[in-house]
Amino acid sequence: MSNEPHSLSAEFSRPLAETLFAIILGVCFLLFAIGVYWAVLLGRHNHMQRYTEEQAWLRAAQMSRAVSVQAGTMLSGLDYMLRGMAKDYESGDMVSFRRAVASAQKSYPQGAIVQVAVANAQGLEVYSSLDVSAPFAPEISVFDREYFQAHLNAAVHGLFVGHPVQGRPSGHWGIQLSQALHRNGKFAGVLMLSLSPEYISGQLQTIFDNPRDVILLLREDGWYLARSQRQSNVLGRGVPPEQLALLAPDALHGTYEALDVVDASPRMHAWTRVSGFPLLVNVGLDSHAVYGPLQESIQDSLLRNRVGTVLVLLGGGLAAWLAIQRWRAEELRVRGEQRFMRLAQQVPGGLFQYSLDEEGLHVFPFTNPGFYALHCLGGAEAGSGVSGLARCVHENDIGALRASIAEAVRTQSNWEHKYRIACPDGTVRWLHGHAKPHREQDGAVLWHGYILDVTSDEALQEALRQSEERLRQTFDAVRDGLWQWDCVSNRLLWDAQCYDMLDWSDQSSEAFSWAEFVGRLHPQDQQRVQSRLERHLERGEPFRVEMRLRKADGSWCWVESRGEVTQRNHAGQPLRMLGTHTDIHERVEQARLVNALLDRGSALVLVANPAREIVYVNERAAMCFGIAPGRAQPPPSFRALHSSDDSFQAFAELYRLLKVEGTVRTEWAWRVGDGRLRWFDMQGALLDPEDPDGNVIWTLFDVDARHQAEAELAQTQQRMEAIIERFPSGLLVTDHMGQHIVAANQMFVTMMQLPFAPQALIGKPMQVLMPHLQAPMAQGLRAFSQAMTQGGMVPAAPGGVRAVYALPDGRHLEIEPLLLRKDAHLLGLCWVFHDVTTYKQRESQLETLASTDALTGTFNRRAFIERMKQAFGLLSQGRGSPSALIMLDIDHFKRVNDIYGHAIGDEVLKRLVATVSKELRNGDVLGRLGGEEFAVLLSGVSEQAALRRAEDLRTVVERQIVAANGLASIRFTVSLGVCMMGAEDSSIDCCLERADAAMYYSKRHGRNRSTCWRPGIPHATDMPR
Repeated sequence: MSNEPHSLSAEFSRPLAETLFAIILGVCFLLFAIGVYWAVLLGRHNHMQRYTEEQAWLRAAQMSRAVSVQAGTMLSGLDYMLRGMAKDYESGDMVSFRRAVASAQKSYPQGAIVQVAVANAQGLEVYSSLDVSAPFAPEISVFDREYFQAHLNAAVHGLFVGHPVQGRPSGHWGIQLSQALHRNGKFAGVLMLSLSPEYISGQLQTIFDNPRDVILLLREDGWYLARSQRQSNVLGRGVPPEQLALLAPDALHGTYEALDVVDASPRMHAWTRVSGFPLLVNVGLDSHAVYGPLQESIQDSLLRNRVGTVLVLLGGGLAAWLAIQRWRAEELRVRGEQRFMRLAQQVPGGLFQYSLDEEGLHVFPFTNPGFYALHCLGGAEAGSGVSGLARCVHENDIGALRASIAEAVRTQSNWEHKYRIACPDGTVRWLHGHAKPHREQDGAVLWHGYILDVTSDEALQEALRQSEERLRQTFDAVRDGLWQWDCVSNRLLWDAQCYDMLDWSDQSSEAFSWAEFVGRLHPQDQQRVQSRLERHLERGEPFRVEMRLRKADGSWCWVESRGEVTQRNHAGQPLRMLGTHTDIHERVEQARLVNALLDRGSALVLVANPAREIVYVNERAAMCFGIAPGRAQPPPSFRALHSSDDSFQAFAELYRLLKVEGTVRTEWAWRVGDGRLRWFDMQGALLDPEDPDGNVIWTLFDVDARHQAEAELAQTQQRMEAIIERFPSGLLVTDHMGQHIVAANQMFVTMMQLPFAPQALIGKPMQVLMPHLQAPMAQGLRAFSQAMTQGGMVPAAPGGVRAVYALPDGRHLEIEPLLLRKDAHLLGLCWVFHDVTTYKQRESQLETLASTDALTGTFNRRAFIERMKQAFGLLSQGRGSPSALIMLDIDHFKRVNDIYGHAIGDEVLKRLVATVSKELRNGDVLGRLGGEEFAVLLSGVSEQAALRRAEDLRTVVERQIVAANGLASIRFTVSLGVCMMGAEDSSIDCCLERADAAMYYSKRHGRNRSTCWRPGIPHATDMPR
């Protein structure tokens, strides 16, 4: 393999420009998708507003026409009564006249008819129903009243509807309905009936449940006759001129929008003229009530979509930020690898990776340049692998080396071994190898290790062994030097050995002063020696000190001096002190050599006693932890390096393991000199393998950078999990094969009502989830997974087709499948679950409103025609069964409305629909074509069967009875027309015309009968009605 740093950069580093381009492209796509979504959303809102407005206008127009018909019916009845009263009065039959007046007042609720009065030709009131027992007051004149002038001048013939006025005798407001009286062909006066506006207002108020909707009864000149709300504000007034101009005189009906002058409310007005009378009905729907619920729904939708858009944009921004952070992490990783490669090239030892290939052969996936150099291999032999290395190992060590490798492979444990290398120049080199196994994701075991050249260490150890041997021999042959100090005279005496170790001539017979002794000490040791001596004399501390004494040639010799006061006076003052001098110069020099080797090594070395106190640190460790190098006095505790007491106590477990195994390796966080925590790869070993309770040497390597990288990756994973958990829709993510679940959020578990927590699903096969899903939903997920993964084909589009599923509890879920990819590599499959229950409910409601008649609840004309088109289309293609169309119309329905009112007429229509619906089979369709005209579409019937079905319907209907609010019950009949539908018919309009002709044929020939269309039956427009 290549060890060049730039190869790693070329392989792993992703240019920033490419990352930014991908982010910008994703942002543009996101903004485009959001724009399209908002355009569709706003278009849907506009459509809903238009539809609501159309329905409101339709409702206002229908109400206006219905009320105008009711008003015409009421006025027709009052006109009929006035004519009868006028006839009785003109004939002079006052008994019949008064009976007619009393009958009229009883026919209407109390207070509806304010009064009935008669004025003679001079305008004097000669009769009033207010008080029939009081004599008439001739002085009451109505000559100036509008209605009297209208009849006097013959400006109107028949019934005249005047302005609402306050009666002079009663003081009540009344609508003046009047008829002219004639005797012998001459004008004899006016018969007037005063109708209460309050009665009409009360009737109008029962129509609307919204108190802000209003119905106006107006004269053609704009004067108010009645108003459903706030009538007292308008009586005696007319509508403003600008609104009167909107009531086109040449039109029968119309619509307009205006601000009501009474309560300043904007309303949608639909007006209709009353047939046969100079009046019109104006229905005003409150605009706020019409548009308010829709506007609130739209505003709520806009708010939720704005919040959703903001969340999507924030999610996109977070994804872009994470992409940049990932690029930065990748760059840091590549740079770290580059620094590692440079460091590997500069490391004095050899670094390597070792494993077994598929055939069981030894291979080295990685080695640094120093690895082969340590084994004395260079040129073409470098990189020759195991065979080249085996040739250079010393013949006496090759067997033990192979055995140690085989044992480490067998037990998959740490490897450590020392062996010799026979170099081509004849020299022998000692190498010390360490390796630690690591299991890769594919299950293979990879050993990471290093080789150190310990030739000098071995030589030093050999020298130390030889020196110890010599010291033992010397100790046996030669005694240490002895000295004594007379504390009273302050004179010292050395024996011959003391002078000999300093190469001085023997002066053992002569004593010298303490000042002369200090003069023979090294200047740097004088203070230390005097301080140790004073502590011994004053406090009794042991006197043992290493010092340098001047030799005869001026050089210095390291001497260990030990002594003890052997005689004191009664006051405890010292009198005599004895001691020894030991030549330690060679040992000190050797210790310096060892320290120099330790300080210049790449590892941090600490030696600790069983109490976990640091008794020695090399220079690198001292710089890292801020401890004085060498042997510190007093020794600092390991506790100062730990972050807490818990960490210090946990570290004690390693010492227990050391006593059992002799070595231990771990990674730990210690506090360095600047107060920060850093991670170290630590290997501990007993200095004396035979002494489990002895000192321990710790070798440390800084691995903090690796731990920081791992921590950053863990934080990134946590952020992604938080995003998934807080996503406003359900999420399900699998691996790239769609076999195992890798992520799911709580929203998904709640939507699907699963008996699992989201964390319990991670790692589970998809088959575990399928039994908890609806069969169509599970099939859809399985089909998408198979389509995306079979054959390794990955489509260019990131997502699949959305599908909506209806759940048994009434909810609707929309599932959006997505592909998770990086470039052309498929990373996984994702499904997004949206709850669209509210949308589906609104859609169903709108469909129902569009196809249902508001009064009867059956199909309206448009929906029924659509069903006919479907049946006709099947017949045209030869796939439908024979069908028949029945047209039915209520006989004399107008008479019902005129006599009983439209409310009872509506009850008749509802009873008819309910009766016919009970008689229909599955597949038969009933619809209201308009007014009292209905149609039934039968499928799978012959002409005879269709005629029988029509007769059955007619028979059932004529048995129905409808209550009429205290009046006589109503029985009604229907006339029916039957027409067969066939593929040869030109259109459905042709079928409708034939059935209509057959129905009117039934009406013309006696009603309450059924007729089947024949070619001889004339068209409906050609029949008299």
